[in-house]
Amino acid sequence: MKLAIMQPTFNPWLGYFDLIDSVDKIIFLDTVQLSQQSWQTRNKLKVQEKEFMFSIPIQKNKSKKDLLIKDVLINFGQFDFRKKLVKTLDQNYKKSRFYDEVNNFIQSIILHEAMHLSSYNINIIKEICVKLNFNTEIIVLSDTKFITDSLKGEQVLNICRFFNATDYMSPLGSKNYLDAIINEFKKNNISVTYQHYQHPIYQQLGVNFLPYIGIFDLLYNEGFVNSSMIIKSGRVHNKYMKSKV
Repeated sequence: MKLAIMQPTFNPWLGYFDLIDSVDKIIFLDTVQLSQQSWQTRNKLKVQEKEFMFSIPIQKNKSKKDLLIKDVLINFGQFDFRKKLVKTLDQNYKKSRFYDEVNNFIQSIILHEAMHLSSYNINIIKEICVKLNFNTEIIVLSDTKFITDSLKGEQVLNICRFFNATDYMSPLGSKNYLDAIINEFKKNNISVTYQHYQHPIYQQLGVNFLPYIGIFDLLYNEGFVNSSMIIKSGRVHNKYMKSKV
């Protein structure tokens, strides 16, 4: 069974969804601390030919302890960020090719009512996966009996063991800390594979193509069916990098 583990990102980029589609199960790791300036609270849109970082406001933690992702609350105190995001998308993607096909759907997942940041992000990801016909099983770690009490690499190994994974697929950025304990994976008969993703080019609004924008941009410009195929096209000959032991 092939497994991937990711933190629940807001408006993820294309490679994030390719990773989901490449495995049997995706585990949303929401039992670790939220990092400052993390992709859980912000991501990129394309606005007037430039990258625009849109952020979700969160409630400040009054205690000195860092909050776990699952406990982070959205801050609706000053304004409703959802209405601002809907307006921003409407203003910038009104002339996109697939606006009529996707806009009501995108608005509905943005306006989804959730108090917790992780629940909000996970709902967006789940609903988009349905539209893309990605059938990977989605599991939220905090909904299970798994206890998070180990270092980063060891935690990944323990999660793989907990779910009886035979193959762990990871973003390339995690290679250094995973390779440091790769023999432990081998002892547990778990192979480690690193995703190799080449960002595909698609038809964006405007003149210049900007890669690594959140998936809302792809959906507005290419629609659901095309988006699914475009995401998959980023796999370099469907080959991945196996870690050497």
